[in-house]
Amino acid sequence: MIDFLYGYTKDNLRLQGTYFPSENKNICILFIHGMCANAIENYFTTVWGKLFQSNGLGFLYGHTRGYSNVNIIVDKDGNFHTIGTANEIFEDCLLDIDLWMDKIYELGYKKVILLGHSFGCNKVLYYLYKTKRKVEGVIFASAPDMQGLTRQNEKDYDKLLEESKHNIDLGLENTFTSKLVEDYMYMSSKTFYNWYKENSNVDNFPILRNPKIFKQLASVDIPILTFSGSLEEELYLQLDLLKEKACHSPSFTWKVILNTNHCYHNKEEETAFLIMEWVKNLE
Repeated sequence: MIDFLYGYTKDNLRLQGTYFPSENKNICILFIHGMCANAIENYFTTVWGKLFQSNGLGFLYGHTRGYSNVNIIVDKDGNFHTIGTANEIFEDCLLDIDLWMDKIYELGYKKVILLGHSFGCNKVLYYLYKTKRKVEGVIFASAPDMQGLTRQNEKDYDKLLEESKHNIDLGLENTFTSKLVEDYMYMSSKTFYNWYKENSNVDNFPILRNPKIFKQLASVDIPILTFSGSLEEELYLQLDLLKEKACHSPSFTWKVILNTNHCYHNKEEETAFLIMEWVKNLE
């Protein structure tokens, strides 16, 4: 059984979640998606949800306001807001994750495990760092060095940053970048600047620049599981470095999943069982 849940964030945006309920109300895994993603297109999460459900775990795919490239979200007054990845402000993820955390407790679950995929890892880490809400453990599935990856793949990084700041100063914050970022998507000036400026909160897995302390990651004091596919870019595979920087986590488990990509093609079940075994060891 799969259900669809809806709720309003504290700033009154209506978001939707895809819910795989469990009769066992001990643990629910809250999944936070990556850039441009949604529950329909993230096939691996459907496989995960069904397996989790059949093994006594609840699973909630909670959409953030950044789902899909561009979306239209309705507020409580019936007004429409154009957001999606291309238009989101990173710090707003606190409101989105709060909605789904509250929803899980409303559903009667005793414990929550936070699971981020790709850019969702950055959001989950920032959420833990800022809110200190109690969760039993956290899973980082293919955690990205957002600024490192974009600097590596976008030759006009500094030019686009300057352009975005200029547009914002002119009151044109919703103006899209003059070219595709990394050759695959346009971003609003406010979003590009919010993510890629110096000291951005997005820069919480700074693998490429590798400072002595990963401030947000060092604050995590709960068990961590992290994994990536072996076919991903090198920056996704430095999981031993993340273990070193997660210096206050009481338990850090990491694994590279062989012969698979960023969405775990043909390894959907293997990754699900990896997660379930880790959760079992927490109980």
